[in-house]
Amino acid sequence: MAYLTDSKLRANVDLPIALPDTTIKQSDYLVVATVKLLAAQRLSLRYLTLQIRSASVDTALITSSNRIVPNLGLVYAVLRKDYTGGVPGDTGALDFIFLSQVGITYRSLAPVTVTTAGNYSLIVANNMQSSEDSNVPASTSIDFNVISTGQFRLELSIA
Repeated sequence: MAYLTDSKLRANVDLPIALPDTTIKQSDYLVVATVKLLAAQRLSLRYLTLQIRSASVDTALITSSNRIVPNLGLVYAVLRKDYTGGVPGDTGALDFIFLSQVGITYRSLAPVTVTTAGNYSLIVANNMQSSEDSNVPASTSIDFNVISTGQFRLELSIA
């Protein structure tokens, strides 16, 4: 049986992930949280939610040609190591969740845990682009009001 001691309690830091109601413009993304992990530390993504509160267009008009990354829905959140820029996508991601309609989703699996030193970032992205093959006029920006919350747990010493 594991006991919660003072030293164990002092060695754990819970870090919030919080993106309040924010408009993310078409094909844009936001780095919501970044944690630097050093050697002999452990980082866990404990939980994560993603919500689309509203869209600037009727989502029924959006077609697959509007998606930048075909398998990631309208909006997605992704955990990446040493992210430096560009389309976040899911290739090389440690974890991701996405929404294909207005609503809410959450990751319901065991925590994602990493122990390799580096900078870990949670990024929320609008996966939309204009397209001539879409039912949405190419001159119309597909924007979403998004909320994301979650928690990282940083264990300062795993030795």
